[in-house]
Amino acid sequence: MALSSQDLDAIRTLLGRSPSTVELSIFDTMWSEHCSYKSSKEILKKYLPTQGSEVALGIGEDSGIIRFCKHEGKQYCIAISHESHNHPSQILPVEGAATGVGGVVRDVYCMGADVVGVLNSLHFGINDGKSPLVDDIAQNVVLGVSDYANPLGVPVLGGETLYHPSYNDNCLVNVAALGLIEESQIIRSRVPQEALTEPYDMILFGKSTDATGYGGASFSSATLDKENEAVNMGAVQVHDPFLKRVIVEAIKSLIKVVHQEQVSIGFKDLGAGGISCATSELASAGGFGVEIDLDKVNVAFDHLPPEVIACSETQERFCLAVPKSFSQTVLDIFNNQFALPQLYPHSGAVVIGHITQEKNYRLMSKGICLCDLPIQAITTEVKAHRTTLSRTILKTETLSSPVLSHEIIHTLCTHLLRLENICSKRYIYRFFDNAVRGDTIIYPGEGDAVVTTPIEGCPVGLTASIDSNLYGFIDPYVSGAAAVAEGVRNVISAGGKPIAVTDCLNYGNPENPASFFDFEEGVKGIADASKALGFIEGEPLPVISGNVSFYNDSKQGNAVVPSPVIVVVGKVENYQKALTMQIRQPYQTLILIGKRYAEFGGTQLDTMLLWGRKVAPQVRFSEEAAQNKAVFTCIQEGLLSACHDISMGGLWTTLTEMLLGERGVFRVGAELKIASSIDLPTLLFSENGGYLLSVSSNTLNQVKNTLTQFGVYVMELGQTIPEQTLSIFHKEKSLDWNLASLKKEWNSKNS
Repeated sequence: MALSSQDLDAIRTLLGRSPSTVELSIFDTMWSEHCSYKSSKEILKKYLPTQGSEVALGIGEDSGIIRFCKHEGKQYCIAISHESHNHPSQILPVEGAATGVGGVVRDVYCMGADVVGVLNSLHFGINDGKSPLVDDIAQNVVLGVSDYANPLGVPVLGGETLYHPSYNDNCLVNVAALGLIEESQIIRSRVPQEALTEPYDMILFGKSTDATGYGGASFSSATLDKENEAVNMGAVQVHDPFLKRVIVEAIKSLIKVVHQEQVSIGFKDLGAGGISCATSELASAGGFGVEIDLDKVNVAFDHLPPEVIACSETQERFCLAVPKSFSQTVLDIFNNQFALPQLYPHSGAVVIGHITQEKNYRLMSKGICLCDLPIQAITTEVKAHRTTLSRTILKTETLSSPVLSHEIIHTLCTHLLRLENICSKRYIYRFFDNAVRGDTIIYPGEGDAVVTTPIEGCPVGLTASIDSNLYGFIDPYVSGAAAVAEGVRNVISAGGKPIAVTDCLNYGNPENPASFFDFEEGVKGIADASKALGFIEGEPLPVISGNVSFYNDSKQGNAVVPSPVIVVVGKVENYQKALTMQIRQPYQTLILIGKRYAEFGGTQLDTMLLWGRKVAPQVRFSEEAAQNKAVFTCIQEGLLSACHDISMGGLWTTLTEMLLGERGVFRVGAELKIASSIDLPTLLFSENGGYLLSVSSNTLNQVKNTLTQFGVYVMELGQTIPEQTLSIFHKEKSLDWNLASLKKEWNSKNS
């Protein structure tokens, strides 16, 4: 167990007695970092903006919900769940990644929404000869993501993949699910107030309960230890997407009946902590208690200990709080109409307990009370006091710009495209089905963000991007702010207006003051960027959902680079205006938006030259906000041929990706003429936020006028040419490449 001696003392003081074995397991689960947010919740509440005029349902439920659009008199919303499954994926990559996807998908379904897609952010180690398993872990994590989403019939719309040595002992697998729902049909993760006046049952349905995942919440709230490898494996859940597919259809039938008969229900998935977590949180959120009979739980085999039944994290399970008069209807749908007991041994729906007015959490077995706790004690009262150890972080670069010959710049440009963080990721996303629903408009690799049309017959497109970076060791504040800023730019580049943010915060041991400093700084960065880059006057981009993952370090003392992962969701008013990044026509003018700064700490140029730069690319909020609105206006007015944001790898990477396209099938080349006064390495490799635009001669003057109105930094770089070459003229010298050779470098991992 992960309970500390202080936790045990607090439990004894709270109860006035020693806890039972079952109660101890429940506290171990519910007081873990994973379930209680005991280290992080005060920081999150202090900084993050969670309110907004378009927030339909914010923090505190299984998914956040943002208003999306009106169509045929109905208000549609997007539900978003964003979680990590890091430790399980390091131990059992296929199962860990698959069950991570399963968790966020369940979170969205239990809000009453239909899942329209998932996103993933995958962070892997680098095989340095001492870590031979990192390649195997990466390969199997990708398999696990596809292994779940594809059979379930849910498209993997997009994602990102980062590589860094700090992930050698702890890969990161962050996943998000997006769902569509009418606002009037949102189901809450709580027992309804109707339970004050009529009896309510607690119903468990899905796969039969076994011992898989027992201790998973506390396992995810502790440092990985290779000496406990066998125990750790037992804490990883096992997925079954084919059974889940049937369960999903049964859920849709249930929800249809619920709305037709106007029945008030509470609905929650079983993830971390299993039955004990889901049932206690449903009851507590509604202001009730609950009594569960563990003997009623449908188990996979006999003689499971009661603490395992209560806290196992067996996958593909949900929990309902429904009026007692409606219980038989629920049982008939799952057990008879969809015949779950015939599909998997002992699966199905069963009544396992009832709601009580007394606010206690009771578990019974064989007529004996094994657990009798104040329900608030296990769901809301735990806190951990953490301290920070600050360090000096430079915000202004004191070193002069690097002096590099044109020959070295040429070599760096070519080599940059081979880096694992820059090269084409098609070797990963080709494993995923991106279009199973038939709604996808912009696919992975075609644009900065994916675009889909979730509402049949409606022109409004949903766009989303998931982003992080590697600046955390240099400047944890910038790491958070830059992740939000990049996500916003990506959504805008695809033609969308950003409407909401979710976060998944991956850090080391919170008991380490230096790690907790990184965490707090990252949250501050996310908050400030969300407040500065909103598109509704006077409102921030609301953070409507998220997750905190601590203890991403090993017993060897290796912590991951602080890694806040951000999802930005946006709305494209008409999907026909959605924009991709590839340039297809010659004689287009190439326009740079956003000033370049010689801030290379944590950038890809820094990794190539190993010069130890100490200033990360700063996020200048006023400049970014003006750039965003200028580019958004140009796209809405149909003035651009292609658009791509500038981030990892700088302008050079942005330009080559725009020329090569998603598959490396280039249509045109480019010729850039750079003034002698321009510092070429900074121009090409700076990772400060910005955009590269491709503009036809017909709209060039309009674009210039629009950019002038917003007062943004603009530089005309050159134009596209019919020849399949790329040339950069600077100080009377020419750097030249054949696009076929650049494709070979960039596409090296796809062969």
